[in-house]
Amino acid sequence: MPARTTTAWLAAPAILLLTACGSTDVAGSPSTPTASSAPKTSEAKPGAPTYQVAVERWVTQILQKHYAKACLSSAPVLPPGQDAKTLCKRPEAQKSAESLHDAWAKPGVALPPQGKVTVDEVSATGDQVTVPDTAVKLDGRTLRSLELIGATGNTGSFSLTFKVQKHEGAWYVQGFDIDF
Repeated sequence: MPARTTTAWLAAPAILLLTACGSTDVAGSPSTPTASSAPKTSEAKPGAPTYQVAVERWVTQILQKHYAKACLSSAPVLPPGQDAKTLCKRPEAQKSAESLHDAWAKPGVALPPQGKVTVDEVSATGDQVTVPDTAVKLDGRTLRSLELIGATGNTGSFSLTFKVQKHEGAWYVQGFDIDF
């Protein structure tokens, strides 16, 4: 049996955030709509001109503890029948976002606005792109390297990828997948 990593604490809360923010899958499993079919919120931040900017904004919002704003920013790409306001108010969404913040905010790493979040170009075709945590940097360090600080055991298979989707000419973070 492979050794478990200490990054496992991130999995359960992150799965809840994915569900709360409308991810279409978690490590390959479809999520189930949990809210009424109320209209999607119009309070979501406008989409980004590129997938890189969408990920930069979303990660920055998590790092600045603007958890509801990050969650609501996915509203335009939620599956039909999911209401962003309802989903993002769930306590599980807050807890999940806090877990992501804690996974990336490490001593000695400058957080936004002092530390800059950047996203490297990845192969993108069409209106969807997957951005690995190795392509996202905070203060010059990849999110993966930050996630693994203090981890033990076999961490080689751990990965976090952002799913980004283009909708009506703008890009939005739709969700993310965590694999162990």
